[in-house]
Amino acid sequence: MKTCCYCGSDVHPYSKHYYCHFCEMIIDSSDVQENGNRKDFLPKTQPSNIDVEKSTPELMTYTTIELLFMLKIARKERSETYHNRHIFIQAMKSEASRFQDGERYTYDLYEYWTRKCFVLENLVRERIGYIPFKLTESYIQNLAARMEQSTKKRMTIKKGKNTPNKRIRDSV
Repeated sequence: MKTCCYCGSDVHPYSKHYYCHFCEMIIDSSDVQENGNRKDFLPKTQPSNIDVEKSTPELMTYTTIELLFMLKIARKERSETYHNRHIFIQAMKSEASRFQDGERYTYDLYEYWTRKCFVLENLVRERIGYIPFKLTESYIQNLAARMEQSTKKRMTIKKGKNTPNKRIRDSV
C-alpha cells in the first residue's frame, strides 16, 4: 500500500502525484513510500570530486550525508593545495621569479577549495545547525548507521482490540 513519507497514512493518487489527507498536502511520487516505511536518505554511492565541483544550487539538492562526504573531500583538497602552495613559497625564497606562476596557480586553487568548503559548511550548517570541526571516517559511518537504524522504524499504528469501554477512575 502506498503511504505518506511523513505520517505513514495511506495516500491517494492526485494528478501525477499523491495526496495525504492527514498532512493535507500533495506528495511527489518519488517521496511516496510503501507500507509505512520511512524514506532512506543514505546515498547509493559516495560523492566524488566531480560532485564537489558542482554549483551551489546543484549542491543544495544533495542529502546531508552526501554534503558531509563532499565537505571531507573539499577539506582534503584544500589541505593538499595549501601544502603545495607552501612548497612553491619556500622555493621562491631562493629563486623568486622562477616559481611565481606556480605559486599564483596554487593560490587560485587554494582560494577555490576554501570557498567550496565555505559553501559546503554553510549547507551542512543549515541542515544540522553546526559545522562539524573534524569529519573522520568514524563520524560519517556512525551517522550513516544512525540513519539506517532510523529507517527501520516503520510508521504503522496497530489496530486497537475491540473491547467494551472501561470506566476510568480519577486517582486524585
